[in-house]
Parts: sequence; C-alpha cells; structure tokens
Amino acid sequence: MPPHVHTIRHVDARARAALLQRLRCPRALRRYLHQGNPAPPEADQAIAHDALAIRGLTPWIPDDPLAGPVLIVAGTPPERAGVAVVGARASDPYGIAVAERAAHDVVDLGRSLISGGAEGCDAAAHKAALEAGGHTLVVLGSGHDRIYPAHHRKLFARVIASGGGVASPYWPDTPPAKYRFLQRNTVIIGLSAAVIVARAAAKSGALRTGTEALSIGRPVLAVPGSVGLGLSEGAHLLLAVGAKPMSGSDSLRAALSEAGGTRWPISHVSAQRPWRNAPKGPHSDGPLPAEVATLLAHLRSVGSTTVQALLETSNLGFSAMADALLELQIRGLITHSEQGEVHLCGD
Repeated sequence: MPPHVHTIRHVDARARAALLQRLRCPRALRRYLHQGNPAPPEADQAIAHDALAIRGLTPWIPDDPLAGPVLIVAGTPPERAGVAVVGARASDPYGIAVAERAAHDVVDLGRSLISGGAEGCDAAAHKAALEAGGHTLVVLGSGHDRIYPAHHRKLFARVIASGGGVASPYWPDTPPAKYRFLQRNTVIIGLSAAVIVARAAAKSGALRTGTEALSIGRPVLAVPGSVGLGLSEGAHLLLAVGAKPMSGSDSLRAALSEAGGTRWPISHVSAQRPWRNAPKGPHSDGPLPAEVATLLAHLRSVGSTTVQALLETSNLGFSAMADALLELQIRGLITHSEQGEVHLCGD
C-alpha cells in the first residue's frame, strides 16, 4: 500500500471531519474510508477544524462502527455504550411515564441515556435523566445549525450544561429530512448496549428502531401496553419477534447480563374496556395481503415454529415478516408462546 494511503483505522477524527465537510453524507464517508482513500490535506483539515471550533463543536469517533465513522458533538459524549429509550412523538401519559421511569433505571445503572431529542417519549427520557443527575446524549437527524425540533434548543442546552452531549452524524449546516432521521436511529442503536421502546405505533420510527436493533442482535426491551390501543401495537409486535418485556430495572439488568434490579410497582387500578363491543370471533378486514397470505401458507406447511426459523425458511425480510405476523395475530390466526414459538390457532 502506498505510504500516502490511509485505511479506516488510521484516519483520525479531525481528518474524518474534513471529509464529512466535503462529502456531506456519512455513508459516502464510510465508503471512502473503506476504499482506503487518502486523508485530506492538512489545509482542509484546518479549515474544517476551525469551522467546528467556532461553533463549539468537536469531531468524535464512536467505538461501534454502526454509529458512524464520525459524529460532530457539542458537549461531552458518553464514555461507554449507553442505553437507548425511544418512543412515540405523539405519546400518551402512559408512554411519558414509562419513558421517564426507564430513564431513571438507565441512570441508576450508571449508563448514559441515548435518545433522539424528539417530542414525546424522547424528550421525557432526556429530562428524566437530567433530573436523576445522569449523563444523556441527544442524537440529531440534522446538523447543529439546523436543530430540530427548534423549540428544544433550551432542552439541548440543559443537556450540554449538565455534562451531557448533543451529537450529529452530519455537517452542521445539514437540514433535517425524513431519511436522515432513519439514519439517526441507526446511530442511536450503535451507541447503545440495549434499546428500550416505551411506546410505538405500527410502522413507526420507534418500531423501526426496535426491529433494526433486533436484526443485529442488540437486546430490545418493549414496554407492554393496552391491547386495544394503537400506541401499543409496535411494542407488542417487537415482543412477538424477540424483544423482552420491560417491567423494571431487573429487566434492563438482565438484558445487559447484570444481576439485581427491581420490578416497577404494581397498581391494581381498573382500566376502561378496550373495545366498545365484545368481538364475535376472529377479526377480519377482507382478504389477506399477498405477503401475509404467503406466510400463513408457509406456517400451515411447517406447523408450529420459531420466528428465527421463519426468517431462515421464508423469503420475507425481517420487517416484512414482522408486519405479516402482526396482521395474522390481529386477525386471530396465530398465537405466540412464552418461548417465542408461533402457533396456528386451533393447533
């Protein structure tokens, strides 16, 4: 290899920041580094360094490559992998309460609370971590010049003042965009030893984060909710495909292979009925979508099986299979055992 060519291991944070300024995209930067391209000239590095320094920002290389080749940070990044708490933006009081409770458990464990700084569960988790005196890191889906949501600037300033940090995989002038928030979720997973999902509707960002974490083997803890509420669908789907229930600090410690912890307190308060009228048999909303029908036929041919076996023997990807399993469960065509097995109703 020529002496001027650097591998990904030899390109430091300052050089990576200069490359990010040039390439604009974290994925393009990752490809550039893996191809063994040279580090940028020192003059370019100095320009990037000064552009960040004047904003009070520094480049940081996270330990896990999944979090990206470089993050631009205001404040202090975590010293080791934290724990993510994510959930619905338009959450209900239950979701806010469990996000706050989970954040306290994370801080008590000595871990950094990682989240996306969004409305609802994310913001509640960050605030709870601050109140508990812990470290928290906000991961942006935009650059630092284009904070989103803008009205959380005061919250993010509190995070930094408390010794935490605000990180972005993007150059500071990068605007927010939907696909960037999806990439942001991957960064959150990469910075976390476990992911807690407080509330998640079907096809939500929190559900995507949970399914992506499961697909790479990260422990995922989902907080169960009311069976009749849409905000519970995502969490229950995650539980059906390999997540563990989050019901206290003992759940979190077990996911991290640590002993101890306690269960959240139980309150015997009667709840409202989830449906106005009692159901009259298996739910049906017309014909099954093609992928759902295919999975049902496959289940009928193989019988009771596990989610992992379905992944290996069906032609569906993880997300598509998770959606199909949820549809079959809603229609009353399958059930899930405590051991994670999928059973056809009537078997």
